Amino acid sequence: KSVAVSALLFVAISGLPVTGFAQGAKILINPSGGSFSVDSTFDVSIFIDTNGNEVNAVDVRIKFSSDKLQVINPSTGTSFISLWLQQPTFSNKDGTISFVGGVPEKGIKTSSGLVSTVTFRTRAPGRAVIEIGDQSAILAADGKGTNILGSISRATFTIVPKAPGGP
Repeated sequence: KSVAVSALLFVAISGLPVTGFAQGAKILINPSGGSFSVDSTFDVSIFIDTNGNEVNAVDVRIKFSSDKLQVINPSTGTSFISLWLQQPTFSNKDGTISFVGGVPEKGIKTSSGLVSTVTFRTRAPGRAVIEIGDQSAILAADGKGTNILGSISRATFTIVPKAPGGP
């Protein structure tokens, strides 16, 4: 893990200096809610809004209700991240997903930069929460790796029993 953090800091400090920051960047979950039946699948996209700041590294930690949901696939195919310092990892037992990566050179400024789209399968009826963990970070391309994460989000889903089958 220390190698990934060291590499993340290297990417963050290799950016061009920036003078001052707008308000903090955000990590967003889309959709923020919905209702699904047991044994169905649905996609959740993780976005960042840099709020006008140039950023070049992200460390996104997600927690989810592992008794209600399981990760099928965290996809990075259309992500703005071009350098994965840690390939996306997940634990259905612990209810966690992790993404660590960045963009080389001067960074990116975006209001809806896609980090990943995660496919979940519903396991049991009830309320399921997906939330961005406090350990997450969005690092400015300021030559210092300043964490400018200002807000994180959560999504709440209702998992309903499977409809009875039959004629």
